Amino acid sequence: MASPHRPTVSTRSYDGHERRHAHDHHQIVLPIAGTLDMEVGGACGRVGEGRGVLVADGVPHSFRSGGVNRFVVLDVPAAGVVPEAAVRACGAFFAIDGALDGLVRYLGAEAADRPLDPVLAHHSAGLLLRALEARQPPPPVPGDPIDRALALMAERCGEALTVAELAEVAGLAPSRFHERFRARTGSTPARLLAELRLDRAEALLRDGRLPLAEVALAVGFSDQSALSRSLRRRRGTTPGALRRSR
Repeated sequence: MASPHRPTVSTRSYDGHERRHAHDHHQIVLPIAGTLDMEVGGACGRVGEGRGVLVADGVPHSFRSGGVNRFVVLDVPAAGVVPEAAVRACGAFFAIDGALDGLVRYLGAEAADRPLDPVLAHHSAGLLLRALEARQPPPPVPGDPIDRALALMAERCGEALTVAELAEVAGLAPSRFHERFRARTGSTPARLLAELRLDRAEALLRDGRLPLAEVALAVGFSDQSALSRSLRRRRGTTPGALRRSR
């Protein structure tokens, strides 16, 4: 299957033939009816009865199902609006609790006859991955206060993070946090966050799979004009030039 340019959500059934492949996008398979036996990157498991699977891009996997079956399938671009940290945190097979099952049933009903429209698919993919990420054990917390803030900035650079939020994560008063942040990085939090956004925007533009408007939204700009102005002012380049430099 060709890599999608944006998240897609559909329902699918599988025959009894075993197949093996890999694709250059992330895929989430969620059960509605029946089961699907899978091997993902050496890990074996079954989708169904309260379990789903996330197959990251490039990971070889095989699958086979018998009898009546139906699944919600989300295909998510590997370079896109969904934070890679969310994808990596979810691993492969995961449990589906009551709240997630309600979301699966909703998506299954909405996509029963045709794939979801692009806007709803975009928001559904983000909501689901955030929900899965929230259910994973928390990663080790860096010991240094500024390292904690930098980790949060890298993970959520597309969001409107404030100094107060970063200071809270660091466990420092805002004024003390700002002082230590500048001493450590040589920059202010706002300036460094702006650079992180542009770094991600440049990567997405060189990848070339997302429209400019979606790149702008993915990295926290209100529209593509705001992203273009920031690139010209801070980097001396334009979205078009970055696309041509692929």
